[in-house]
Amino acid sequence: MAAPISFISKLFGSRLFKFRRKKKPEAEVKGPRPRPARGNKPLKLAQEQHPAGGQDQEHRPKREAPKAEPVDPYSLSLPVGHVIFELWRVCRDQGGSFPRPELSFRTEEPQVFDPKTSMAELTKLLMSVSSSAAARLSAMTPPAAPPPTPEQQLTEGPQDPEPLVPPDLDAQATVFISGDKLSAWLLIYPPSGKGEDVTKGIIMNALGAAGVAFGVDLDTVRAIPEMEAPYFRMHLIARGKAAVPGKDGAVIDLYPREASRELPVDDMNRVDYTALRTTQNVEKGAPICRINPPTPGIAGRTVTDKELPTRDGVPAVAPMGRNTALNEDGSALIATRDGGLEFSGRAFQVNPLLEIDGNVDYSSGSVNFLGDVHIHGDVCSGFTVRAMGTVRVDGVVESSTIEAGGDLILSKGVQGNNQAVIRSHRDIFAKYLENCIVHAKENLNSECIISCEVYCDAGVYVQNGRGAIIGGRIWAGHEVDANIVGSKTEVRTTVVLGGLPCESYEKELLIKEIEELEQRLEETERQPSSPTKLSRMSKMRMQISVDRLKLSQHQKSLDELQDDTERRLAGRLTFRTAHPGTLVEIGGAQLKLENETRHSIATLIDGEVKLIT
Repeated sequence: MAAPISFISKLFGSRLFKFRRKKKPEAEVKGPRPRPARGNKPLKLAQEQHPAGGQDQEHRPKREAPKAEPVDPYSLSLPVGHVIFELWRVCRDQGGSFPRPELSFRTEEPQVFDPKTSMAELTKLLMSVSSSAAARLSAMTPPAAPPPTPEQQLTEGPQDPEPLVPPDLDAQATVFISGDKLSAWLLIYPPSGKGEDVTKGIIMNALGAAGVAFGVDLDTVRAIPEMEAPYFRMHLIARGKAAVPGKDGAVIDLYPREASRELPVDDMNRVDYTALRTTQNVEKGAPICRINPPTPGIAGRTVTDKELPTRDGVPAVAPMGRNTALNEDGSALIATRDGGLEFSGRAFQVNPLLEIDGNVDYSSGSVNFLGDVHIHGDVCSGFTVRAMGTVRVDGVVESSTIEAGGDLILSKGVQGNNQAVIRSHRDIFAKYLENCIVHAKENLNSECIISCEVYCDAGVYVQNGRGAIIGGRIWAGHEVDANIVGSKTEVRTTVVLGGLPCESYEKELLIKEIEELEQRLEETERQPSSPTKLSRMSKMRMQISVDRLKLSQHQKSLDELQDDTERRLAGRLTFRTAHPGTLVEIGGAQLKLENETRHSIATLIDGEVKLIT
C-alpha cells in the first residue's frame, strides 16, 4: 500500500513552486562581451551612479511651463462651443461675412468701469448674452419638414428632402444695462433670410423696450447702421449722470495746534531758557483758523431716467473755545481778546496774559490767575503763583509754590531751601533745580538737579550744560537720561522707574491730609458747643468728603496701572557717567553701583536690574 502524500508535498508540487531553470547557451563566447548597438532607447544608470546634484538632468531639455495669458478684465472670453458662436456660424453659413464675436467693455480712456467692477459686469453680461443668443438661434433655425406618411411613400415613392429655407428676420438689437444703471450697451445680431439690416429705428425701438431714455448717444445711433461690421460687438449707446456728493466743510488752521518746544542750544551746549516759547500770542480780532463752508450735492440720473439721490456736505465744527468767536459771515474763527493761544482738547482758546514787571513779593502779593502768567523778576520766599495756563519766570524761584496748568518755564532756576514746591500739568523747563519738590505730568528738562525730590510721569532729561543729577530721589514713569548721576563723594542718589509717580505722590498726600482732618475733627467735637464749632466741623467734613473723592480717583488710576504689568515695570536709566552711591530701582528690584560706570543703560531684565554697556 502506497504511503499517503503529505500536505507539504502537495504544496511544493503545485505550480506555485515550479521553478524554471535558465537554459545555458550552446556555446560560450570567450572574450569581452559585445556592447549592444545604440538605439533610440537611452541608457539607464543605477541610482548610485547618478552624478551628485542631478547633473545628468541638466543636459536634458527642460520643458518650460506654458505662460498663463494675462486676463483682460474688460473682455468676456467664451469657448467656441458657446451658443453665440453657434449663432455666428449659422449666420455665416447663410452667406454673410461677419467678424468673430467680441464682447468687451473696453472703450477709449477713461474706461466706463474700473477693473473690479468690469469683472462683475462681465458675469452678468454672460448670462444676458447666453439667453439672447439662444433665443435668436432658435428663431433663425428653420423647422424641419415632417417625414412622409406610409401612403405618400407608396404613391409618390422616395423623394429628396426639400432644402431648409431660413426665416426672414430683421437684425435684432439687445440692450445690456449695467448694475449701477449708469451705462447701456448694445449688442446687435445680423438679419436672417431676406430680413433688413440694422437701422436707426431698430436701435431706438430696442432702447425704448429696455427703458433707456436718458443720455442716449445719438451720434452712435446714427453711426452704427453705417459701420462695416456692427454685428457681434458691444456698443456703448447711453451714459447716465453719476451723483456727486457734496464736500464737507473743513477747518484750515492758521496756527499749529502743538506749539514747538525745542530747546535752543548754543555752541557751548547751553540752553537759553529765556528764548523758549511754548505760547503763541495773538491779538484781538486776529483769525485763528479758516472755516470752509460745505457744498451741496448734485443729484445724478440713470439711463432709465431715474434720479440718483445724494447727500449735501456736512458743515465743519468750529474749534471754538474760551475767548474765541466766529466772524460775521462764519468764515473764520477769531480771537476776542489779546492773549496766549492754545489748543486744548478739541478747541482753540485764548488765555489772557498777566505780566508782572517786577518780583512776586509784598508789592504784588501771591498770584492766582486763569490765564498765562509772565513774571519778569523773582518769586520770593513764602509766596504762591497759580495759573491755569503757562507760567514763565525770568528770575530765580526761592522757597515758594508754583503751579501751572500748562507749561512751567523757569529761565534761571530754583533755590528751594527744601521748601519750594514746583508743579506743572505739562512740561517743566528749568535752568537748574536745587533742594525742592518737583511734579511734572509730562517731561522735565533741566541742566542740573541737586538734592531734589522729583516726580515725573514721563521722562527726566538732564543732558545739556553739565547735565548732572546729584543726590535726592528721581522717580520717572518712562526714562531718565543724564550725563552724570551721583558724585565723587558717593552721595546717595536714587532713581526709580515705572508706574505713575505723580498719582502715587498725590495719593500719599491725600491720605495724610485726611488723617489730619479726622484728628482735628475729633478734637473739635470734644470742644464746648458753639456756632463757631458747628461751622468748623461742617467745613472739615466737606473737605474730608472732597479728599476721599480725589483719593478714589487716584486709586482707580493706580489700579489700572497695576493691571498693565509691562508699563508698571517699564523704564530705563541712560547715563554717560554714574558714580558709586547711585541706586536704581525698577518694579521693586534694585541695583546699587559700587564702582564708577560709564556709558551704560540700566533696565529690568528677567526680574533684575542690569546694566547694558
